Amino acid sequence: MTTFYAIAVILGLVAILAWVGFGVVATAVDGWDGLDPEARFGARGRAVVAGITGFGMGGISAEYAGWSPWLALAGAVVGSAVMAVVATRIGPGAEPE
Repeated sequence: MTTFYAIAVILGLVAILAWVGFGVVATAVDGWDGLDPEARFGARGRAVVAGITGFGMGGISAEYAGWSPWLALAGAVVGSAVMAVVATRIGPGAEPE
């Protein structure tokens, strides 16, 4: 399962880098506003990208901590949920309390 979690971390990090890269290009180049992932996918897209990354990070951390496979999977699910919630709460358009 460590390989599975590592793949999730790598996919999540690549998705984060792509999100940032497309956002920068959409802001910097005139007429390319359609590439902005925040405008296209919004908070739900941020939650998916963060959830994939959190799943991999939580699972691989639990695996290396020596947890049983079922507890590591539970840690991965909790990591995914926490990261997804944080990604929806923090971001453009989020109002400070």
